[in-house]
Amino acid sequence: MPVVYAQNAPFPPPRQIQVFSIQQLSFGDFYPGTSGGTLNVSPEGVRTSSGSVVLFGGASFPAIYEVQLIPGRLVQILIGPPSQLMRVGGSGSLTLDVGPTDKGTSFVTSGGHPFRNPVQVGGTLYIGNLSSNPPGEYEGSFSVTFIQE
Repeated sequence: MPVVYAQNAPFPPPRQIQVFSIQQLSFGDFYPGTSGGTLNVSPEGVRTSSGSVVLFGGASFPAIYEVQLIPGRLVQILIGPPSQLMRVGGSGSLTLDVGPTDKGTSFVTSGGHPFRNPVQVGGTLYIGNLSSNPPGEYEGSFSVTFIQE
C-alpha cells in the first residue's frame, strides 16, 4: 500500500478586519530643560527634539499595529484627538499628538499568508519646563481606529 502525505492549506484571509497591537509608542528618556519644547518619534522610529528638550538614552520607537484582512481592501486610519499623559505617582502632564502613520490616512491591504499589514504610528510630545514636567514616568492612552471600506 502506498504512503500518502497530506498538507494542510493555510487558513483563508479574514473577511472582517482584525487589528493586533504589536508594539507601544515610546519616546525614550529626555530632560525638559529650562523652557521645554517638543519630542517627536517618526513612524520610522527617528527621534528628534526642539526647544530646550535634551535627548538621553532609553528605547524610543513607533507604535506598530498589524491589520489582518482579505487582500485588496481599502482601510482608513483615523487618529484620535490629542491626549494627556499623566505622571505616575505625582503631578505633571504632557500633551501627546499621535501620528502620522507610515501609510498616511489609508492603504490597500496586500496579499500573502498570514495577510497581516503592518502600520507604524509616530507621535509628538509637547513638554513644559522642569517645574511643570518633573522627572518620572508618564503614561496614558490614545486612539487609532482602522475602518474597513
